[in-house]
This record gives sequence, C-alpha cells and structure tokens, in this order.
Amino acid sequence: MTNASLQTICQVVVAIGLLMAALGGFGAYYFGKLVEKDSAARTSYSGRLEKEKKFIKVLVAKEQAYPKLEIGDSGAVLMYAGPQGSPLFRFAEDSALTVELENSEVKVSTIIRDRTGRIVAELTRNEWKVNPLNTWDRNYSKNALEVKDPTGDIVLQVILLDDRVRFQAKLYDSTGRGIGIGKVRGPEGWGGGIELTGPSHPNLQLKIPPIFNYPSDLHLGELAKS
Repeated sequence: MTNASLQTICQVVVAIGLLMAALGGFGAYYFGKLVEKDSAARTSYSGRLEKEKKFIKVLVAKEQAYPKLEIGDSGAVLMYAGPQGSPLFRFAEDSALTVELENSEVKVSTIIRDRTGRIVAELTRNEWKVNPLNTWDRNYSKNALEVKDPTGDIVLQVILLDDRVRFQAKLYDSTGRGIGIGKVRGPEGWGGGIELTGPSHPNLQLKIPPIFNYPSDLHLGELAKS
C-alpha cells in the first residue's frame, strides 16, 4: 500500500469520525430538548387550550353565530345568545361561567373554588392555571384539561371540540354555595344536569368520571379508555 493510499484512508476515517461526532452531538441536543420539553410539560400548572382541527363549524341562526356549551358528552347543548363576554351562568358576584365566540373559536372562562373559597383552578378565555397547593392532580392535552381537588374528585373537565366546548365542573363561590354542572342519569336516561346546594342539600353529589389516566406524571395527556 502506497503512502498516498494510506493517507487517503486516514482522511476518510477522520471524516467519518467527525460526521459521527456531529450526528452524536445533534442527537444528544435533540433528544435532550425532547426530554426537557416533556419534563416541563409534566410539571406545568398553566397552559392554553386549543382546538385540534384548523376550522370549526358553528350553529348559524339568522346570520348570527352563537357559542355552544355541551354538558359532558350528554348531548345536552346550551347555546348562548346574549352579549359577548357576559356570563352564561352567574350564581354569585365572584362565581360565573362565560362562553364566548371569537374568530370562530369557542372560549370559556370560569373560576373553580373549593367550599372554603380557595381557588383550585381558573380558566380565562381558554388560558388555564391550576393551584398546585389546592389540588390532588391535573392532566391535560392540547384541547382538554381535567383537575382533581385534594379529595381526588374531578372538579373541572373541559374539552374544546370543533363546534363547541364540552364542560363539567363543581364550582363554589366564596361563601361556600355550590353548583354542579355535569352529565347525570335521570328517569329517561343520561342527560345534562345542574345541581345546587342549599340548606337541605349542603354538598354537591355530582361525580364526574375522568377522561385521563392518572397519576399525570406517568400518564401525561393519556386518555382513559371509555
């Protein structure tokens, strides 16, 4: 083997080595970023809900589009035809549920409190924040959010669909009065229901089945089997 041939082989080996080192560095950087992003998602207690599809359909009546709220997956749909930004429900000065339509996207706002008035979670036009000191767990995906209170009960479940928001919640105002909005079973089968507390009914009985698997740090964004 001539010196020229040996030199050429050495140059090829060095080039291959440099290429492998570059690929290895890029791979470490890329997968490191993925791990970093996944870790951040698992520890995040705030975010923004976005619909999965690019376009949504809206109900049109007399050339007016209305935001819609479905109570769980019951098929019971409430359509809000009032002024944009005004509450769909208000049962106390500090407790309301608002559903709006902006640029063909349904947006929901509410505050979830426990019976003592402490905030558990809040939604502000699809931007959400969960209080990690007053919750047991939470799980979420791009278009859905679910929150468990310290007892393990689901107190907020919201899913953005193409043409509506699917919503269930157990809400209290700062005085301890409660309202439950969710799917319930009646004499004629499943439907949407609204439950209110009162002197003879101090506690909300509504039970909201989870849509995600738990614990969230092991099953982030993983939907439960229906």
